[in-house]
Amino acid sequence: MSLVHIVTIPGIGSKKKGYSEKFKEDILKFSKRTALDGKIKIHEALPFNVTNIDDRQRLLFERLNKENKLGGMLSLRKFVLEAFGDGVTFERGAFKENSPYRKIHKYLKSFFENIYKEMDSNSKLVIVASSLGAHILSTYVWDADNDIGIFQNEKANKENDLSNLSYLATIGANIPLFISGYKEEEIKPINVEKRKNNFKWHNFYDKDDVLGWPLKQLSSEYSKVVEDFQINTGLYVGSHVRYWNDNDFTKPFTKYLVNNL
Repeated sequence: MSLVHIVTIPGIGSKKKGYSEKFKEDILKFSKRTALDGKIKIHEALPFNVTNIDDRQRLLFERLNKENKLGGMLSLRKFVLEAFGDGVTFERGAFKENSPYRKIHKYLKSFFENIYKEMDSNSKLVIVASSLGAHILSTYVWDADNDIGIFQNEKANKENDLSNLSYLATIGANIPLFISGYKEEEIKPINVEKRKNNFKWHNFYDKDDVLGWPLKQLSSEYSKVVEDFQINTGLYVGSHVRYWNDNDFTKPFTKYLVNNL
């Protein structure tokens, strides 16, 4: 078996290098003595690092917290600021040249091109996208498939369009927050027909995670593409940041890779 390249894309609260270290430990542990043993390479993406979103949010919270005592750096209010601030900032001015949206998409384009160069004809590409990372990836693929955004003037190609994507796992996905104002018939997933290698999309969510959602019932189009798995990562807000190293996710994820790639 050739290498399985696993790309991880972070979400809220996991934007520093090493955020997927526990995930990596689990995957390597659960793949021991299988056909996947020694055949995994994990690539951490850090798309938000090409923007100043984190620093600006931190400074804003510090200004407000200093005078108003909002609970400190571990407060729920700070978590909410990050959760919704990231999404609002990402979407704002999406089609302006230097917007965070385009900067992040350009980062991902270069990131995927570099991974493509490492792969041979038998390699498999897998992506795990967490939280807002699921929405970011979805917008990237949509733009690539439809020649819009950063791909309007320079069309996507096999090195960056993810047509070679075999498996997508989304964890704590908050895609419904961004499309809730659309009619059902307007809500469409990424184009499965453009993905090869018997592409599958599995979505893992915890009912206690108010920021992580099932996706299958978003629309009739989504129901054809996504399979939801309800898991238990913990209680309430904390559940949203525990997917990466929770066995309810990492075990079935690894089992799928072993049995299907």
